[in-house]
Amino acid sequence: METFLNDKKISVSVFILLVVISLLTVAKLVNEVKGSSYVGRGKQPVNTISVSGKGEVVAISDIATLNINLNKEGKTAKEAQDLLNVSITNTLKYLKDKKIADKDIKSEYGGLNPKYSYEPQPACYTYPCPTKDPVITGYTATQSIVIKVRVVDSASEIRTGLATIGVTDISGPTFSIDNEDKIKVDARALAIKDAREKAQVLADELGVKLGKVVSFSENIGGGYPIYAAKAMMADSAPSAQTAPVLPKGENKVASDVSITYEIK
Repeated sequence: METFLNDKKISVSVFILLVVISLLTVAKLVNEVKGSSYVGRGKQPVNTISVSGKGEVVAISDIATLNINLNKEGKTAKEAQDLLNVSITNTLKYLKDKKIADKDIKSEYGGLNPKYSYEPQPACYTYPCPTKDPVITGYTATQSIVIKVRVVDSASEIRTGLATIGVTDISGPTFSIDNEDKIKVDARALAIKDAREKAQVLADELGVKLGKVVSFSENIGGGYPIYAAKAMMADSAPSAQTAPVLPKGENKVASDVSITYEIK
């Protein structure tokens, strides 16, 4: 009987202890809610400075791109393809003679398509009207090729040379930067440096110190050409003996960043 009473006293004590712990926990939660302006506010934001920075890099175009389309027609598919193969072979040989590397010659599209002749339909007074199927009169074989010219000043000369070997469908050259990613990295570094300097000036004026970066965002503008008008005028009247050197201009890549720093 005595053991039973002792066990009962222990159980009551444990129960009371649990009730006290629960009440303390509830009181703590209530105090935390009262300490916030609204429920769910969480951790208060640190003091910050937000600045923007801009960086620009101007680079001279180092790649000229030519797009050519080879088209040959024949009475049979084999004849059209054989004629196209000869044209492709001559084109590749010319490009090799001009020191254009294989990696800079890319086949974009090729095809072999029939040509049809549609005969006039006779007058019809009944339904359904009889129709005549189109007649295949020949085939057209095509191949498009993209050429990168790394010696950009020779792009016009190469275009003229392609025309002399029978390539008549040529577009370009268009000028660009081969490794634009590196230019973007350089522009970003300048923009970050600009933002950092602005933030440091503000921190000095406010009498605070810069801490870690809280947030960062970037907007990169793609490279766009800056044309040299004077150079274009100088090359507008080329001599009859040699192909003119086309002005390649410059490309500008810009980066705009926004950075938020913690201040101490």
